[in-house]
Amino acid sequence: MMQTRVIAHSIVGVLAATAALCGSVASVASAQGGRALVEVRDTTVTAAAAKRDTLESVVVRATRSPSAPGAARSTITRAQLQRRNAGQDAPLIVATTPSVTVYSDAGGYSGYSYIRLRGLDQTRLNITIDGVPLNDPEDQVLYFSNVPDFLGSIGSVDVGRGVGASTFGTASFAGSLNFQSVPLATTPQSAQAELSAGSFGTWRASLQGATGVGAKGLAAYGRFSRQGTSGYREHSGNDAWSGFGSVAWFRERDALKLTAFAGHSGTRLAYYAESEADLKVNRRQNSLSESEGDRFHQEMVSVQYARSLGAGFDATLMAYRNSAAGAYDVSFGAAPGGGLTLANYGLAHVWHGATAALTWAVADISIAAGATATDYHRDHWLAMRPTLTIRDYTNTGVKRDAAGFVKFAWASGPVRVAADLSLRRAAWRYRPSANAGIAVQELSWNFASPRAGITWAISSNTSLFASAGRTMREPARGDLLAGADDLNTGNAADLLPLTRVRPEQVDDLEAGVTWRHDRGTLTANLFDMQFRNEIAAIGALSLTGSPLRKNVPRSYRRGVELDVSYDFGPQGTLSANVAVLRAKIAEFVDDDAGVTYRNVEPLMSPPLIANLRWDVPLTGPWSASVAGRYVDRAHLANDGNAALVTPAYSLVDLALHWSRAGREIRVEINNALDANAFAGGYTDSTTRYFYPIATRNILVTLRTPLGF
Repeated sequence: MMQTRVIAHSIVGVLAATAALCGSVASVASAQGGRALVEVRDTTVTAAAAKRDTLESVVVRATRSPSAPGAARSTITRAQLQRRNAGQDAPLIVATTPSVTVYSDAGGYSGYSYIRLRGLDQTRLNITIDGVPLNDPEDQVLYFSNVPDFLGSIGSVDVGRGVGASTFGTASFAGSLNFQSVPLATTPQSAQAELSAGSFGTWRASLQGATGVGAKGLAAYGRFSRQGTSGYREHSGNDAWSGFGSVAWFRERDALKLTAFAGHSGTRLAYYAESEADLKVNRRQNSLSESEGDRFHQEMVSVQYARSLGAGFDATLMAYRNSAAGAYDVSFGAAPGGGLTLANYGLAHVWHGATAALTWAVADISIAAGATATDYHRDHWLAMRPTLTIRDYTNTGVKRDAAGFVKFAWASGPVRVAADLSLRRAAWRYRPSANAGIAVQELSWNFASPRAGITWAISSNTSLFASAGRTMREPARGDLLAGADDLNTGNAADLLPLTRVRPEQVDDLEAGVTWRHDRGTLTANLFDMQFRNEIAAIGALSLTGSPLRKNVPRSYRRGVELDVSYDFGPQGTLSANVAVLRAKIAEFVDDDAGVTYRNVEPLMSPPLIANLRWDVPLTGPWSASVAGRYVDRAHLANDGNAALVTPAYSLVDLALHWSRAGREIRVEINNALDANAFAGGYTDSTTRYFYPIATRNILVTLRTPLGF
């Protein structure tokens, strides 16, 4: 049994890492004093695995976080997630990491939530779970509302900033969000129930259980969650459920793992921000009607196989299927005879992919190579209520992707170097509606993305790192069609040829220092991101609330990120980070106004973001935490107008925690000082429109183990 657990622990890392083709193939030891870094440790098996199992070194070389030289990364562990998660959308938890801003258009815990990293939106983030890409290939975005309470089934979250090592799926343009599911090999037999309730009619109930690794090498995990809320803004709530399951079979040299999740949500929409004047009268205003809602479901299933071929040689294979479908209503005003004229926009996609990777390591050299291929298609349609069987149009986007990478890493004493190169070809075909009057449109792109990094351990607790990388990204469907959902003779003259929107490119230089102490860490990171043809937001929304964008020839984002944590023992643990950003667009042409602006700050890119958290043990089973967050002002348009900005804001959150014998109660007071804050917005060049952050609110969570 002990030997089975050792092999299982090792191979799970291969499944989550090498199959992911994520991270670098850096050396087995970290840059900080040569200590091996393994994110999820089971103290009963790690020592044995490190001594005798070559697969354990694959975990360290290929997994996320500090194993990639020059990487600027932050990891939220399972313990931290358990302590902070109460069913919030994933971006709201990730907000505590450096250079991140988030907003929820409903203002509360769940619904449609969005993340920006270094001022760049989440279509520029590579998002994966156990290496399976999650960004929709057409939109290049993951709508977290489709996978409610996703973090409840996650073992850790890795946030990478800047151009990362080779990975598949959407380009790691601004960075990456890598989720690891609960690791089956190190999760003991258990069962647990959770209940949450709080302000704005918010509630959640979930059940989860794990079998542990059995005598025959089988292990399983499952979780089901149900939740709902009325939303902070008027009629902006949602009702949702989700399920997550994984099963694995571990042998001496093999592992086979199946992972699946499904989510279903019904949301009352709130994607339009409100004017500053209206919010002074009613902070909870939502100008969309109660009839404007959506209902979507999404599913993913993946099968991963890993095998140790001996002599430091390992292989992984992965196949997956991702699907989603649903529809949303948009009001076009009053209908004849009363009521509203509602347009029903529908979407349905199916996406298949397969990946293979090989890793070879001997002494201080590691080499990895991999390839992937995907096939995706999504239907778009419009019907007018109540006759949904009659469609105004049905068009289809088809996208096929093929990519490969090779990585090399070498270590010599205190110096570790890694380099990788990925080659990718993406092709998109637009099949118009039968009555559109236009021909099929086809585009393809070829990309080469190199990266290299170095880490130098100058002492037992201090290391220097640096990296340089380039990546390119094709336009999303919404960029190509300028927010339109259908291409026809009525708009073809404005939108064709589709090559009007060009791919964007970033050259990223990162450098910094990491200091580690037995009780804490400090990381300082400098970055310089130079963009060519950045597909930048222009501060306007499409009819259905999607941001509109255009190419700007040259722009840059430079800054420094400081991240510190320290354990003061009985006085508690301090964690804090600060990000200072200087971002400029060399030249921006406002097509509507016919004005050219030069050397202006891009929208929604605050120059300063700071987070502070203090976790304090109290008496007995009690503990408390206080968290503060400051976000500087951010421009709402690319015109340099200092009057058209979101105001800077500060938030303070408090929590009281009780834990005994596996039972926990957590009481959270969010926005405890009742700040009048806005997390984002836009402008029409004269008026500011904001998304409000919920006023003071409370959330209570109970977690208890269940007996078998």
